[in-house]
Amino acid sequence: MTSADCYAILGSSKANVLVGVAGLLLLAIAAGLSFIGTWPTGEAFTRYTVRLALAWYFVALFAMLAANQNQRIDAATAFWVARWAWTWGLIVFLAHVAMAFHYYHGWSHQRAFDHTRQASGTGEGIYVSYFFTLLWGIDVVWWWLAPIQYALRNDWIDRLLHAFMIFIVFNGAVVFASGPIRWISLACFVALPIQFFRFRLGHRKPTVF
Repeated sequence: MTSADCYAILGSSKANVLVGVAGLLLLAIAAGLSFIGTWPTGEAFTRYTVRLALAWYFVALFAMLAANQNQRIDAATAFWVARWAWTWGLIVFLAHVAMAFHYYHGWSHQRAFDHTRQASGTGEGIYVSYFFTLLWGIDVVWWWLAPIQYALRNDWIDRLLHAFMIFIVFNGAVVFASGPIRWISLACFVALPIQFFRFRLGHRKPTVF
């Protein structure tokens, strides 16, 4: 990928600002209504924010893979979608974490530790969740502050990052989940390697893997 290609994928700065402001406004309104008890309930907000974060997560991964098209305009669009999906996935996931600590753990690390121990058998798993959130946050900030360096970074960084995140998401969305969300997530996880190898067989290098 050349520097020109990298700049081509950044998208319109005005469009980025509009999407960001509109999204933050909607999130702020929803959070405000949740805290004053109007809509949605704390339980619903906690549950649906993690589901929305999961949806954004998969959109971002598929867009990252799709960004390897030969047509530059297609790649530019895919990168623009990928970066915003990756960003909103993190923002909504942080909202989920905040709602969980507010409504279920009383902003207590010890209560979150105990809950993790009851759910998974080991309370230390909470630190893995913290690390997951930290890595996602660092990656998003890196992509926005230094997009050219981000696009040109070594492949092993992406492989390690996404291998770890996929492992955590798979456990949370499939192994420990139930109902339709488990099967939808499983279908997405099955589709990911299919998409990956489609690019491999087509002699294209996937962006994030």
